Amino acid sequence: MKRKTLSQTLITAAKELGFTKATVAELEQLDIPEAKMFSPKQIKQIRDKVRVSQGVFAALLNVNPSTVQKWEQGKVKPQNAALRLLNIIDAKGIDVLK
Repeated sequence: MKRKTLSQTLITAAKELGFTKATVAELEQLDIPEAKMFSPKQIKQIRDKVRVSQGVFAALLNVNPSTVQKWEQGKVKPQNAALRLLNIIDAKGIDVLK
């Protein structure tokens, strides 16, 4: 079975919630890409690229510093909003959060 994209999932949810056709059409135009997963090494490289400590990186992502440490050690994987923020920081740098 083919996995739905984020846009397709949001469109389905919007329709189920009774959003107007105009709203769904606007959502379709966003074409939001799926969030890319990162390896522990890649997460550390992103943090190193923006030149911040684990604690500062955690504050920017609104997570606990131990969470960043666990990501970089491969004990847990970033999910949801934190994963999306990592994708944004990787693509556009840390200044986008200002």
